[in-house]
Order: sequence, then C-alpha cells, then structure tokens
Amino acid sequence: MTGSGHRPAFATLPGGVELHYRIQGPPGAPWMVLFNGLLSDSTMWAGALPGLAARHRVLTYDGRGQGRSQAPPDGPYTVPTLAQDAWELMALLGIRRPWLVGLSNGSSISLELLAGHPGAFRGAALTSAVPRIDFAMGLRLRHWLRCLELGGPALQFDASAPYLWGDSYLAQRYRVLRDYFLKQKDMNEPFPGSSHQIEGVLQWDIRSKLGAVQEPVLLLAGAEDLLTPVWKCLETARLIQHAQFEVIPGVGHAFPVENPKDFAERVGIFTAE
Repeated sequence: MTGSGHRPAFATLPGGVELHYRIQGPPGAPWMVLFNGLLSDSTMWAGALPGLAARHRVLTYDGRGQGRSQAPPDGPYTVPTLAQDAWELMALLGIRRPWLVGLSNGSSISLELLAGHPGAFRGAALTSAVPRIDFAMGLRLRHWLRCLELGGPALQFDASAPYLWGDSYLAQRYRVLRDYFLKQKDMNEPFPGSSHQIEGVLQWDIRSKLGAVQEPVLLLAGAEDLLTPVWKCLETARLIQHAQFEVIPGVGHAFPVENPKDFAERVGIFTAE
C-alpha cells in the first residue's frame, strides 16, 4: 500500500483502525515521518512541509482520534498505543529507517519508537520533548479536558492557547488561530477523540528507557514555552546520550507552526546526509 504525490490516502492497521495519511517529496529520498502534537492533526505541518519535503520523502498522518483518522470509542489512547500505530503504519507503507520529527506529544511518540526499536531509525528532531507528564502538566491537561466537557472546543482553545504560543504570535494571530482550530474540530474530530488523547498521556513516563537511545537526536525548545518549558525539555536531553539541545528565542510551544521556515532549515541541516 503506497501513497504518491500530494494525494491523501487511508491505511487500515492490523487492529482495524483506519488512519489518514499523505506522502510528499521526491521518490528515493531518505524517509522522514512527522508526528503531530496533542489535539492537532497533520495540517499543522503545512508551513514546514515545503522545506522538509525538498530533500526527504515525507509521511504525514493523523493519529487515532485526530483529523480524518478514526477515533475508536474505547480509550484512552496511550503514548505506547500511538507509537505502535505509527510502527504498524510504517510497516504497511514500506518505510525503512526514517528520520522522526515530532512536536510535543509527537515527540513523546518518537521517543517511544526510538527506545522500543533500536536501530530502526536514522535519528530524530524533536520539539517540546519532555520525558514524562509531571504533576503540573497533568493539572493543565485535566483543566483542558474539563473545559472541553463544559464549553466545547472554543473554551478549550482559550484555556490552552497561552501555553502553546509565544506572546506576540498569539496576540497577532489569536482570531485566525482560534477560527482555524474550531473549523478543524467541527469538520473532523469527534469529542471522544480529543478526550481519549488527553487521558492517554496523563500517566506517561519514559525516563527509565531513554538511556538506550543511541541515534542522533536534536531537541528544540521554545524560550517562551509555558507548557513544556526549557528546563523540562532539558531533562530529556540529559537522559539521551549525545543529544543536541537548542533553545529557540521568540517562540512558544509550537515552533514548527510559529516559524516554519526556521524550523525546516534547522531540521534540514541536522538531517543532511
């Protein structure tokens, strides 16, 4: 089963879950797989894709409960479950030794894959990567879930936005970001998909496994990130041998969205062969 060009396609995993995916970039180029953040979908990569797909064969996809993929009624969608979904999708598509590129929970999924499948990947470039969901982060996420239950996606967006974006970026683009978020939720994502995503990360902790990661890993942290602040991302770097750690000034949690050109350039340099 393969995708080509810019055409979206669907793949059914062995367990029956159907995932929406898209493949872009020159055939024969090294593979790169992009992993979305929590409560997002693959459209978050739109700004960075032209730069990333110039030299790589890029897979983007909506995880279970995201975008146009299925949202199974049984949850939660734990990080190991999402990593297994990704592993099975790559196997179905014949993807071998890709680079992994993730944001936030997408970085968590990437860390699960690196730790669980040594030697299967070229390396990873991860933004806002923490090694666990600690008490404070859990409180924030539970608050977002409660806002979703009480006020729907609109209230949830307002509760989460200050933690996701740099100050100036949010002030300048608040209405555009909010309208886009609500449109995507209305078009694609049912309530169980969002709630199962949040519930699935609350107990996640991979600290004991990160010492096994041998692949090159670039860790990027936004200087204005309030959800996964620099000092929490630094903990990840200290647990991975030979990891590179960079703090990006002027951006918050979602560097690939806030400054996609700079993001693509940094990742391109790191993954150049």
